[in-house]
Amino acid sequence: MKAKTFFMAALSCALLLLGGSAALVAWADPLLTVGTLDEGETALFVNERYELAGLIRRQDYSNLIMGTSLAANFRASWFTDWLGSGTLKIAIPDGRLDEFDTALELAYRTHGTIDRVFFGLDPNVLIREDQHSELPEYLYNDNVLDDLQFYFNAESLALAVKSLILGEEAKAPLDEAYVWDWDHTFATGAALGSYLRPEAVSDPLPADAYLAAAEANMDVICGWAQEHPDTQFMVWFPPYSILYWDQASRLGTKEAILTAIEYACGRLLACGNVEVFSFLNSQDTITNLNNYTDHIHYSGRTAAWMSRKMLAGQWRYWADAYQGQVNELREFVNNYDYEALFD
Repeated sequence: MKAKTFFMAALSCALLLLGGSAALVAWADPLLTVGTLDEGETALFVNERYELAGLIRRQDYSNLIMGTSLAANFRASWFTDWLGSGTLKIAIPDGRLDEFDTALELAYRTHGTIDRVFFGLDPNVLIREDQHSELPEYLYNDNVLDDLQFYFNAESLALAVKSLILGEEAKAPLDEAYVWDWDHTFATGAALGSYLRPEAVSDPLPADAYLAAAEANMDVICGWAQEHPDTQFMVWFPPYSILYWDQASRLGTKEAILTAIEYACGRLLACGNVEVFSFLNSQDTITNLNNYTDHIHYSGRTAAWMSRKMLAGQWRYWADAYQGQVNELREFVNNYDYEALFD
C-alpha cells in the first residue's frame, strides 16, 4: 500500500472512531448536559465532579443543599417538601472550598437569585489549607467552544460506555443521586472497626494553629453572603462522632480545631443573612456510634433528623451566645472518657 493511501486510510479510521465516540457520548449524555431530569426519570450517577455541572445548569430549583460526602445522604425532596420550592443537592466527595465556590457561581449565573443555600461546613474543610479545585473547568465556565471537549473526552466516553453496560438497573432518580448509605453498615462495631487510633502526642498544636486557614476559608464563605444579600445561607457543622474527638485529642489538634470553629462562627454570625447550626453539640448523636460507619460518616437516618432540625430552626448558634455554645462543646470533648470506648 502506498504511503499516501495508508495515511488517508488511517486518517479516515481515526475520524470515524472520533465521530463514533462523539455520537455515543451525545446519545448517552452521561454528564447530563442536555435537558432536565423530571420526576420519575432516572440517570446513572457515578462522577459528581463531571455530572453536577449539567444538573446545576438545567434543573429547576430555588434552594441548594451543598457539602462533602457528609451531605450526600440528604434527599433534596426533604427540603423541597418543607420549603415549597425546588431544591438541588450538590454533594462533592472530599470537596474543596474552591469547588463549592465554582459550583455556587454557576448556580447564580444560570438561575439568578437563589433563595436559600444550606452549606455543610466540615471542620476538616474549615481548617484545610489546600482548597485547590479538581472540577473540570470547561464544564463550569461559559465558553461554548471548549464544551466540545465533552464529546471527545475520555471521561465522557468511559461514562457513556458504563451507562450502557450497567443499564437501567444502575440508574436512580435525582433524589437518590450520590446517596451511599445503603451500601454501608452503621453500627458501633463498624465505626470502631474502621478507626485506627493514633498514638498520643506529647505536645499539642497551639490554639491558633489553624486560624490562618480558617480566615482564608471564611473570606470565601462570607464573600458568598456579602455578594448575595438576598440569599439566606444556612451553614451547618455536621456531627463528627466522638471518635473524631478522640483522634484530635491524641493528635494534639483538638484545641486548634475548636478555636477555628469559634472564629468561623464569629465571622459567619456577623453576616445578617447567615444562620449557623452545629450538630457537633448534639451529644446524644455523636456518642451513639450506631449512627456511624466510621469516625465521621453518619447514616441517612441521621441526615434526615438533621434536615428536620435545621428546617425547624433548631440547633442554632446565636451571635450573642456562640462562644458559650462552643465552650459547651469544648468542655464536653475535653472531659469525655475516651478510654471507655475501647474497654
